[in-house]
Amino acid sequence: MDCILCGKCLEVCPLLRATGREELGPRAKADLSALLRGDAVALDAEDVARLAGLCLGCRRCREKCPQGVDVPALVAGLRAEHPDFRAWLWKTWLKRARELWPSSGMAAKLIPEKFQPERLAPFLKALSLLRGGPHVRPFVAVEALPDLRGETVLLFSGCTARYVRKEWRRAAEKLLEAMNAGLHKDKFECCGMGLESAGFGPDAARMREKNIRAWRRAGKPRVVTLCVSCHKGLADYADGFEDAAEAGEWAEALTPISALLLDGRYMLTENAPARVGYHRPCHATGNDLDHALLASVLGERLPTPDGRECCGFGGIMQLGAPELCSQVNERCWQSLAGSETVITGCSACAAQLTATAPEGVRVGHWLEMFDL
Repeated sequence: MDCILCGKCLEVCPLLRATGREELGPRAKADLSALLRGDAVALDAEDVARLAGLCLGCRRCREKCPQGVDVPALVAGLRAEHPDFRAWLWKTWLKRARELWPSSGMAAKLIPEKFQPERLAPFLKALSLLRGGPHVRPFVAVEALPDLRGETVLLFSGCTARYVRKEWRRAAEKLLEAMNAGLHKDKFECCGMGLESAGFGPDAARMREKNIRAWRRAGKPRVVTLCVSCHKGLADYADGFEDAAEAGEWAEALTPISALLLDGRYMLTENAPARVGYHRPCHATGNDLDHALLASVLGERLPTPDGRECCGFGGIMQLGAPELCSQVNERCWQSLAGSETVITGCSACAAQLTATAPEGVRVGHWLEMFDL
């Protein structure tokens, strides 16, 4: 279906809310896509690449649209048809995570001199601080956990926990082992969401196929996720399955680790912060199980999250329009004001918030709060 200009998407777009510029909103991008379908030469390739880059990829508009218009997919299509150097850099960064992510300084070697360093500074800072920033100190003791004895699970840790913040993966593994789950070694690739959003559909499809095959070879067990965005990327898989029944099995197998921890018992330690801010990731659609867990553990120390603000990471947009990402990020920090510790359940959000945190504020994945 086509956009009917109802404006529902404008109510939820973080970029529009931060800038007040409707030309940056999803409705304008839907109009752009329609224009280019009718006249392929209406804009030159450089203009299209620039306009397509001005999207955070939060997908909130897709969830809100009554017509089912998928503006992020339209933007991904424009990006695929009009790639530029930023797209190549982003693709290289995602596909070579194993080599590049552990040492973010290597990323600078990919940047030609013609690119102004100040435009890429926020992105590089996020990469470097994700490893060495002021992380969260444990303040929650585990008293009891549900028993998963006899069940085999696969842990989908995601690229960040696999290559940079390995302590997140270790924490998830320790919690699953404490639940007596049979932890099967996974052979997963990236979830593919970042590549799909950037316009590299074929590369994302290959990753989807590899992940589904890895799950199939393991006997189709439960797949436990620790990153909200990875979980959303996996849940959106629509192809690569043998049939509809297998697609249903995959959907049922996907389980956020917070869902398993909800029935546990926990105790705050003496060093627990008086106020803990929670950033709700854009991809935490529907029932936010991460927040449900944190609210049960932290009680009044966890203010009700605003839920409207995006961290401003923006994926490939971070390379093309970091100043706009910063405007979105500023609103996010305004909603978190007064919190000495900020936690989230998304790897990208953790990177962006760590890089932009006010002095003295610790940021990390909520898994870091457990004293294991």
